[in-house]
Amino acid sequence: MIYEVFLRKVKEEDMDEVFKLSNEDYVRQYSLNKEKIRWEHHVTWFSKVMQSPNNVFFVVTNKDNEFFGQIRYKIEYSTATVSISLCEKIIGRGLSYNILIKSMENLKKEYRDIKRIYAVIAIENIPSKKLFEKAGFKYLEVNNEIMKYTFSYE
Repeated sequence: MIYEVFLRKVKEEDMDEVFKLSNEDYVRQYSLNKEKIRWEHHVTWFSKVMQSPNNVFFVVTNKDNEFFGQIRYKIEYSTATVSISLCEKIIGRGLSYNILIKSMENLKKEYRDIKRIYAVIAIENIPSKKLFEKAGFKYLEVNNEIMKYTFSYE
């Protein structure tokens, strides 16, 4: 089955789906923090991120608004750090590249001053390494089992 995916801004009603996805074993395996997230911490974090002008938070859906994942950017001055996690049903279908590129385009429209995007990846997360390299991110360094990549608009 071929999936058509869409990005939209996160809504309050996405909190539960984001929580479930964030606590999936395969997501925690590649996360920098391997521990499961507690609901009360998630609620606080989610509300804070939604209200912050320094976060751009997209939900990945299909045309019927079925939740497929999330991608977010934390903005600091002229840089952003990206985080992406997708549901198992769309992993391995070649969709992550288009999701990442579309989100970067949306980010740049909203934050024209962004000059650089960083991706911070657990060293064992080979799928993300391949994704970011395919999207034009360049390897910067490895530090404490974490790889850092950068994409420059300059």
